[in-house]
Amino acid sequence: MKTTHNILLSILLLTLFIACDEDENMSLEASGAFVVEFDNYVGTQQMQLDPAGSTDYRYANASGQEFNLSTFRYYVSNIKLEGPDGERFEDVMNVSANADDVEGYYLVLESDASSQFITLNDVPTGAYDKITFILGIAEEGVQEGAAGGILDPAEDAWFWNWNAGYINLGIEGTAADSPQERIEGDGWLVEENTFGLHVGGWKEVEPDDNYVNNIRTVTLDLGAAVTVSEDMKPQVHIVFDLLKILDGAAIDFSQTYSVHSPLLGAPLADQIPAAFTVDHVHQ
Repeated sequence: MKTTHNILLSILLLTLFIACDEDENMSLEASGAFVVEFDNYVGTQQMQLDPAGSTDYRYANASGQEFNLSTFRYYVSNIKLEGPDGERFEDVMNVSANADDVEGYYLVLESDASSQFITLNDVPTGAYDKITFILGIAEEGVQEGAAGGILDPAEDAWFWNWNAGYINLGIEGTAADSPQERIEGDGWLVEENTFGLHVGGWKEVEPDDNYVNNIRTVTLDLGAAVTVSEDMKPQVHIVFDLLKILDGAAIDFSQTYSVHSPLLGAPLADQIPAAFTVDHVHQ
């Protein structure tokens, strides 16, 4: 009787071992990659940068005010994918003083084409038809204290202070109507007719009305379900149209040419979700 019991127990353990091993192998194999491309436009024109102070005006707002751009940058974080049958992926988020350990935060620079392509790894295989992300650095990224890599002010992260947080969207250039005067300081220079529109802020700080939450969430339908597998790495092409920000906020460069606080940036932040569209997806 005891021998029979031992045999049955051995068969049960062997079955469990094989099942666990198969599950582990399936888990290791059942993932792929998904690429997100951010392509920046000004209306129908592909975005191009010019030196600060240049009078080569490439663009015009809805009021006909001519302008160009010298800097354009924004943070993207907390990327999520969803599918029609319950598929779900959330990008790993981590803040660390060690730059190599920072995960889930991306700085998109118009001056650096490689920064406009974000590869999400370990995406569970399946179909996805929706993407959600945050423009900016929300509470988790600000509260962690010393941060490295693209979150490190010493490494060109634009950071105001602990209450105002990061500058989530930075727009700088020259506008013919900007009344900005030339100012030269100790090691820095502001050219004539330039503008700087900096959108930041991650929380409200009562009773100071200057601090507002300008973090905005963007959710986009991909237009069709795309498949992630070991052999298929889809790529979504997302367009950011700066004119939708400027015209949506009715920016008049003769009046608004220096935005450097969360409160002043709120009208621009409110236009952010409408500025992104999915142009197409490569399966």
